[in-house]
Amino acid sequence: MRWIKPALRNSISALLAGGETRTPVKPSLEPLRKAMIEVLGAEGAAANPQLFHRLLYADTIETLWFARSEMVLVLSAVHGEAAALDAVWKLAPQFEALLPQGLQQRDRQRAGN
Repeated sequence: MRWIKPALRNSISALLAGGETRTPVKPSLEPLRKAMIEVLGAEGAAANPQLFHRLLYADTIETLWFARSEMVLVLSAVHGEAAALDAVWKLAPQFEALLPQGLQQRDRQRAGN
């Protein structure tokens, strides 16, 4: 009977030996977050402070992605619907490298590509 299981033994020896651990490098959300806050602007942030805080503290790309619809609502009230859709649509290329494949394909289908 083994007292120490092989998986545990391997993980402990890797830890003690200073084995190289690889963690996937996540691209930074910061440039996209700043762009979205800039598009929202001071008037949009004043109109919907909850959205501003959600953008400011978003920790996943999905949170930012799904905040776009609320941005359109807020910006529509401030600048009009056409300007709001145009401003939010211009953010789409910045999402491409960060967004999971499934969400990218769904967005392309809606756009008619």
